[in-house]
Amino acid sequence: MKFRSARHILAFTLLATSIFSSAKSPNQEDSWSVLNKITHKRTYTIETRDRKCAWGRITEVTPERLTATVNNPKSYSPETVIFRRPDVLRVAAGRRVYYSGRSSWVDVSLTRVEGRERLKIVTTVGKTYEATLPYTVSDDGITLHAPAKATKISKSDIALVYDVVVRPLTDTGEYLQGELGPMIIFDPYLYEYGLHLEQYVPVLLYRADDPEDNTPAQCAQR
Repeated sequence: MKFRSARHILAFTLLATSIFSSAKSPNQEDSWSVLNKITHKRTYTIETRDRKCAWGRITEVTPERLTATVNNPKSYSPETVIFRRPDVLRVAAGRRVYYSGRSSWVDVSLTRVEGRERLKIVTTVGKTYEATLPYTVSDDGITLHAPAKATKISKSDIALVYDVVVRPLTDTGEYLQGELGPMIIFDPYLYEYGLHLEQYVPVLLYRADDPEDNTPAQCAQR
């Protein structure tokens, strides 16, 4: 009986630990890990905290750094550059950001979702909202405009805001998407984009516990 009781206590402890772990808010490490879930076969803009930018392909992402093959504007030849994680402010492809190293309400307000993209809002009490168009972002919160009624989520009640964006195509895939048009559904590698079955990743844009940085994005050549 004592053995069975001990076993039940152990099982309950493991279950409680699992529930607690899954309920914890994602941290910056989780946000950084998105860079290993997107294709590395395309060109990204990598912006550092000194507001310098490089354009190139990611070759490796570890918990401490990002390695990329970037274009050297002076020699016109690619070179390998290692970026320390604390130095990276943003990694983007076009208008879509795939990593943000800051907490910014301005970034949330400037986000423009398309298709099935959406904002994921987590409140301080753990409630989650999925914000699809139409919605509005103001200085004091986010308003979801449903047909029946509007729901206002105050900024003071928001803990996290993610931009849930589509995984990017490779450079070749993006070119073929433009060339094939509707015929993309017959491509064995790109059909899911034509049928709107593409996968999405969550990009953390705002975290209430972190200092807020709403300075304008600037991108000078490295």
